Amino acid sequence: MLSLTMLFGLLCAACTPSPNNGGQEPTTNPYDEQIKNTTVEIYKYAPNAPRTAYYAVSVQGNGAPQDCYVFPVGKDGVGSNGRKLDIPHIATFGADGMVRVEIIPLMVNPETVEVLPGVKEYPHWIEDGKVVVYVSEGDKASVVINGDLEHPVFLFVHSLETDKPSKDDPNVIYFEAGKIHDKQPKLTATSNQTIYIEGGAIVLGAVYIQNAENVTIAGHGIMDDYHTTNDPSCWGMRLYKCKNVTVKDILLANMHGWTTYTVQSEDVTFDNYKVVAAWNDYNNTGVENDGMGVMCGKRIKYLNTFSYSHDDTYVVKSGKWSYTGEVEDVLYDGCMAWNRWGGNAFEIGYEVPYNISNIRYRNCYVLRSAISIGYTFRHGAMAIHNSGKATVSDVSYENIYIDNPDEFGFYFSIIKTSYSLPDGEVWAPGNINGVTMKNIYMYNKPPYGNSIYGYDADHTVKNISIENLVIDGQQCTSAKDANICIDPAHTKVAYPVPDSEVTFK
Repeated sequence: MLSLTMLFGLLCAACTPSPNNGGQEPTTNPYDEQIKNTTVEIYKYAPNAPRTAYYAVSVQGNGAPQDCYVFPVGKDGVGSNGRKLDIPHIATFGADGMVRVEIIPLMVNPETVEVLPGVKEYPHWIEDGKVVVYVSEGDKASVVINGDLEHPVFLFVHSLETDKPSKDDPNVIYFEAGKIHDKQPKLTATSNQTIYIEGGAIVLGAVYIQNAENVTIAGHGIMDDYHTTNDPSCWGMRLYKCKNVTVKDILLANMHGWTTYTVQSEDVTFDNYKVVAAWNDYNNTGVENDGMGVMCGKRIKYLNTFSYSHDDTYVVKSGKWSYTGEVEDVLYDGCMAWNRWGGNAFEIGYEVPYNISNIRYRNCYVLRSAISIGYTFRHGAMAIHNSGKATVSDVSYENIYIDNPDEFGFYFSIIKTSYSLPDGEVWAPGNINGVTMKNIYMYNKPPYGNSIYGYDADHTVKNISIENLVIDGQQCTSAKDANICIDPAHTKVAYPVPDSEVTFK
């Protein structure tokens, strides 16, 4: 449900939804009355499921508080570049209304708490050494305690798990709760089959589906892809030349490489799908584990998804390696992005050897975006990097809420880079034509501003429309207000876009 502040911001272009992360315990608590009618579903995991020493979590609805399993992503230690590894934590459960969640930090005393996205205004505070957060069915809340970005807690609230398929159906591959199912390095399905992972089940391995139609991958369980192979066919979830595929509700965690990507596929829907990637030990910077990617294809939908990764959290490309083809009609609606190290939150590019068109971002949230490891590199909450010969056209962003743009807010450019092109391709500059931004809220100023730059007079960015861009509470009515600029240190060749190509409304 939209808060009054958020709803008012959508209706009135002059108004700005303001996150409320004060974390103050109210004098009177109206929320405990609301939870009395809520049924809670706690999933039962195997006794040998991975445990954490960082947090304990309980969930309360219409009864006593219940302990909730906490899944740690990654591992303690130092990464390939000598940096201490991040360990996000996940608590996932079912509910049919509002619940009270208590998070007990086991290694520190909680002094501050931030719950993202801020515009959702989740009630939260610190009480007797515990962090208290109220969330509801369908919510995805990210909790940061004492500013510790290395150990966030993600709260994923499913609907009650009532629509399970039959275990006896020969076309259902069913993974039961309370067990760890080892399917390493990967499992697959054929046309007209369903993979179902029950809440409380953990499946080890990746999903690789090729040349299949009418496939469903669903359930409230966890896919744990923390294995030791760098074989691309064993990367997270790969849908290759598929049609009519639905991926719903499941959580994919611990992937090192590209976490989820559709390749030359059509009519694919990701609904309430969650990805929390791990540090990539196969890359000396720890990145290149994009969260959710489209590699050529048509009619791809991402609905109410969550992506945390150490590279692009959501990305669209029209060619890489031997995979080539145009991209048409991709919708992101209600999606959340946490871009930890490297990459961008919502990205198109860099590889654009074939046209990309009709890419729509609606009602999306950027929790954090684009922080680099020791350098600044054109990273943005919203980004189009056309490093190919083709055209990116008809891209729209509407109702986008950005809590922390750590480098650029948006970065749209035609640029030559060393990124790999498809086999046999020779680099040439392309174009960007038609970008619409409406109701864009950046709650903090991006340190490097925003950028719109072309390559030369014939390869540039055209037809940019900006309506109700608000940065740090200020509505921007000009390029100067929006701090649209370029730092020459970041781009070898940069051709300024004429003012006439950027229209503010």
